[in-house]
Amino acid sequence: MPTNVLSEKLQKELVNITKKGDIVEAIKELITRELIRKKNKYTFMVNNFEKKYHMEFKDFEKAHKDQKMDYELEKDYFDWDMAVTVLEDIEEEMKEME
Repeated sequence: MPTNVLSEKLQKELVNITKKGDIVEAIKELITRELIRKKNKYTFMVNNFEKKYHMEFKDFEKAHKDQKMDYELEKDYFDWDMAVTVLEDIEEEMKEME
């Protein structure tokens, strides 16, 4: 398996940007920052849907499970479901990073 080596310049930049003394810790820091950014994005989406429908996703899903949904409702359902799922995945990834 080929090994990719980061150039010294890239390593220095990573350490400088993250203020970490070790390249592995610097990479972990960048990954953690990206996970936090994504978490904030999808939390914002979930919060907006909860405000719009005055309920959590699980309650929305139960209320509309066996109903015919119009386009907007169906789109919101799939977007909300995706946001909730992504948040769960992010939580798992963040635990693995610890």
